[in-house]
Amino acid sequence: MAQPRDKLADSLAALKAIQDRGLVAIPSAELSRTDRERLLKGGFIQPVMRGWYIPSGPNEPPRESPGWYASFWGFCADYLNSRFGKSWCLSPEQSVHLHAGNRSVPRQLLVRSPTGGNKPITLRHGTSLFDVRLSMPPLADMTVKNGLQIYTLPAALIGCSPREFAAHPLDLRAALAMVTEPSGLLARLLEGGHTVVAGRLAGAFRNIGRDRIADCIIETMRTAGYATIESDPFADRPPVALKPGKSRPM
Repeated sequence: MAQPRDKLADSLAALKAIQDRGLVAIPSAELSRTDRERLLKGGFIQPVMRGWYIPSGPNEPPRESPGWYASFWGFCADYLNSRFGKSWCLSPEQSVHLHAGNRSVPRQLLVRSPTGGNKPITLRHGTSLFDVRLSMPPLADMTVKNGLQIYTLPAALIGCSPREFAAHPLDLRAALAMVTEPSGLLARLLEGGHTVVAGRLAGAFRNIGRDRIADCIIETMRTAGYATIESDPFADRPPVALKPGKSRPM
């Protein structure tokens, strides 16, 4: 007759097989009811929402948050892939933060999908996911970072709301500093006739000391017949000009 320790070992083996596949979000269907109950009792998995779990350490108190924050992005990527396939993308604002290397866990992660539910989904420790029913950006405007489907940097900067520049100046300036030449931005600005956005981005680039790119945006838009007025979306100016750079490691 199998001892309780042997039974737990069997359940841990089932959990390891799931983790070996690279999954962070574990749907209940991946584990038998018996394995699930053993692992929950032993503290080896924790519930995130109904029918979904994450692995955890047996010594981690359920009310502690570090394990959840470490699992957040992997869980969201797995869950969104399971629910929407490839038909989902994080918001332009969140995309900018990730391009800048900021992986801080947001209170609410905004996701767009043609089959989104238009309602928030409560996760752990006061976080949530909100999937908005919106069309997908063109494939050329999307990229994947660490399993997360996000906007490319030019598309994210164009789609980013004006208030984001004043609310998160460090990330926005870091993202702008990653742009070494404006062709990717200009093609999208011209195609959409984004005169207001062009003026905002020109002002943002001038704010960080990238006058050449700012001038190029304004001149190109005006040459194409668009009346573009430059405006600075930041609330202040950095003490020194920012040099072109790469994102922080994700």
